[in-house]
Amino acid sequence: MIHEQVTSEDWRMLCSAPLAVGWYMATATGGKVQEVRELLMLRMALHRALECDPEHDLIGAVAATILSETPSDARWTWQPDDRPAMLRAVADAGAIASRLPSGLAFRRWLMDLAHEVAASEPDGGWLGIGARAVHEAEQVALIDLMNALGLLDGK
Repeated sequence: MIHEQVTSEDWRMLCSAPLAVGWYMATATGGKVQEVRELLMLRMALHRALECDPEHDLIGAVAATILSETPSDARWTWQPDDRPAMLRAVADAGAIASRLPSGLAFRRWLMDLAHEVAASEPDGGWLGIGARAVHEAEQVALIDLMNALGLLDGK
């Protein structure tokens, strides 16, 4: 089982990464309503990950752990208003994941989550006309996350 391949602290860091990714993207731009909608998209994406791979690999196990927690159990290592700490949490989890057999798939999955959250709520425009699927600030946040996960250099 994947839990046996990492320390409890490493597991906590791996489980905080999807939440940090979601919050990092949700707080890149927009207001509170947009943040809530984007975080709901994150939760739906976690449910899909669990349906596709129920706890057999790193992605499924992390999704299952997150979805089974109550908010008071959350494994956050950062505060929702501390974007640099969110990015550090993602980088730390990426470093841990890179040592695991399914680590590359996990890091790519985190980026898939980031893209889903960014695209879930169009920005700008008037009554939806002229809105952009992904805001410039979200594009910058996606690059930040790719750097943090070591994915820009193709690893």
